[in-house]
Amino acid sequence: MKTLLWFGLFCIYSCIGLAQAQQLQLLVGVEKPPYIKVATQTGYELDLLKAVVKRMGFDSQFIHVPNGRLLPLFSNGQADLVSLQRSTPAGFYATEPYISYQNILIVRQDLYKEILSLQDLVGLRVMAFQNARQFLSPDYTEAVAKASSYLEVVEQHQMPSLLLKNRVDVLVMDRNIFWHYYRQTAPDDSSLKVLSFFQPNHYHVLARTPEVADRFNKALAEIKQSELFSQLQLSYFSELNQ
Repeated sequence: MKTLLWFGLFCIYSCIGLAQAQQLQLLVGVEKPPYIKVATQTGYELDLLKAVVKRMGFDSQFIHVPNGRLLPLFSNGQADLVSLQRSTPAGFYATEPYISYQNILIVRQDLYKEILSLQDLVGLRVMAFQNARQFLSPDYTEAVAKASSYLEVVEQHQMPSLLLKNRVDVLVMDRNIFWHYYRQTAPDDSSLKVLSFFQPNHYHVLARTPEVADRFNKALAEIKQSELFSQLQLSYFSELNQ
């Protein structure tokens, strides 16, 4: 009888362990359309990560935290993978880049001053995404130090509206985030123009073992060769830019 009891308990715990092993926890960012939509667990980044992890043979569980807490929480032992990283601290293993952000300047067509370089931001009212000075070039940091006003914000959904209302002169945003909110705010408007002065930022995932990083890379390469990769971009960005 005891033998049967122990055998039953062994089967139960084995099944629990297998179920846990079939799911990977990923630390990801918070609300950031069109990349992350927390309420629906969709968006380009989440859908791409789900597809890659599924190709690895696992289900995904996302843990949403602000970008600044992603690496500290991972370093403290939380989750199996952490997204949106640019460095590789000792003891962790970086995958190949899985996503790119292309930051741009946006101005009104009728802006009184032509912007030919970042130095032309001097004297203008500039609004940027949070921590822009950490991610963009030293030339940018130097120029905005001489702006007539400079503000970095977390919530980006109102930025196109503020530019249209002439509350600011220049926006600094990721290309896909800008177009997402601009189309929502003023779908028929064509009074804004985009200027490109920045190189794209490429981000990778960190894993705890080289084996998991290698499996992620293999799955990512397969996804990039599939129709799904272009379908996700067209669905969320209306263009291919990854």
